[in-house]
Amino acid sequence: MKRFRRISQILFLLFFLGLFFLARFPYGTRVPSDLFLRFDPLIGLVTALSSRSLGLLLLPGIFILLLTIPFGRFFCGWICPLGTLIDINDKYFVKKRNISNSFRDKKLRNLKFYILIFILLASLFSVQFVWFFDPIALLTRTFTLTVFPAFVWVVNGLFNILFRVGFLDEPVYWTYDLLQQSVLPLRQPTFNSSILVLLLFLLILIATIISKRFWCRNICPLGALLGLFSKFRILNRYVDSTCNQCGKCLSLCKMNAIEDDYSSHVVECIECADCVDTCKPGSISFRFSKPNDNNKIDLSKRHFLQAGTTGVVGAIVLSTTRQAVSGNAPLRPPGSLDEQDFLDRCIRCQECVKICSSTGGCLQPAVLKAGIEGFWSPVLDFSSGYCEFSCNLCGKICPTGAIQNLSLKEKQKIKMGTAYFNKDICIPWYNLKDCLVCEEHCPLPEKAIKFDIKEVEKPDGSLATVKFPYVNQDLCTGCGICENKCPLVGTKGIYVTVLQQGPESFI
Repeated sequence: MKRFRRISQILFLLFFLGLFFLARFPYGTRVPSDLFLRFDPLIGLVTALSSRSLGLLLLPGIFILLLTIPFGRFFCGWICPLGTLIDINDKYFVKKRNISNSFRDKKLRNLKFYILIFILLASLFSVQFVWFFDPIALLTRTFTLTVFPAFVWVVNGLFNILFRVGFLDEPVYWTYDLLQQSVLPLRQPTFNSSILVLLLFLLILIATIISKRFWCRNICPLGALLGLFSKFRILNRYVDSTCNQCGKCLSLCKMNAIEDDYSSHVVECIECADCVDTCKPGSISFRFSKPNDNNKIDLSKRHFLQAGTTGVVGAIVLSTTRQAVSGNAPLRPPGSLDEQDFLDRCIRCQECVKICSSTGGCLQPAVLKAGIEGFWSPVLDFSSGYCEFSCNLCGKICPTGAIQNLSLKEKQKIKMGTAYFNKDICIPWYNLKDCLVCEEHCPLPEKAIKFDIKEVEKPDGSLATVKFPYVNQDLCTGCGICENKCPLVGTKGIYVTVLQQGPESFI
């Protein structure tokens, strides 16, 4: 059983990585890259509560919950890619510890249930925190913002060295072209908050110094949700009369699911089978039987009220912040719902950011642009790229419907914002010299950037005919390519905003 569990973990981790790298342009895979997120029941539940609607894309999560009822927390032990990485880290990078089954640690394992209560109550007030704690969203975000850029940097650096080896030209260029068509983005991606995201992930791994699977035991709210449904499991750990109470299973249990009397706490057990493998008399096995009586969750009323109160107060505070920044709404991906509905659904998984990096590359996780509640939500940042006219992939890959899945024709008509020229620095307006860059890059067939041709007098007294650009606001969709390609360094001569009119000195 332990051997099969390890094979399952590796296969699902490779499957997760394969889907992750498939999130690129062109995107024609039959298996959606956000499959793991769709099968995450915690994401489905919180999104349904916060948005007051049941997204069809998240219904597969119910399938995991239904299987958890008879089989327990199999997802945590056999499927979860974050759990697999924690196990790998624990096996190869963490020295043995002697405090994994301390009394304090057994009390601490209830923390994940309080976090779950906090998340669920906050979602009832249309504020969701699942994006910070959910393991699948957390891992997807980590791979997008930290692992993927590092991978691209290493691969490009390696090929830059190989390109200098003359006799390897043909195979090296062939391999590099293949990687560009299947894995690598157009250019080296750089994202906001990469260091912070990496530090949080490293903390999860470092916490295994305290105990095996510290995150899974004590913090993971998805594990808490699955634990509640596993109370009625019929696949249970069984210890027969040949047990000599040597205590090896107690010290090896990665979830602290074995009690002092060697019985199993069914809510915590993830069927890892380490105890079966280490038992010399062969006294331990997993069998189908009636639900175990040892399935109680001892939650403190005081801590329950604290968690619930924190969730409600946090939701109220963030709702107040939402009202404060509503007049300066950030630029969102094409097809995004209204700001409040968008924040109710967005889980900050960064799937849209990942796939955008392979086309226009304009999506970035927000830091302060979208207020506190919009932290790490995707925003358009035209200093890093632009919204590709022939791309509608962010809506196809969004697991919660925060970004609608629009057809390409529908997407090309979506208005994300409006461009405005800054006459104080725009080359034609300020220097009285022609500059056609913005108009040349405008992807619309009818061009949203027009020219008003005038004869003007220069400071030296000479006359010149200058093409003064202006924006047809009815045509402009706010794709941002004009701002991105503007040749001015620093502040650009054209700027895209969601405001109905540009700032003073903009037209």
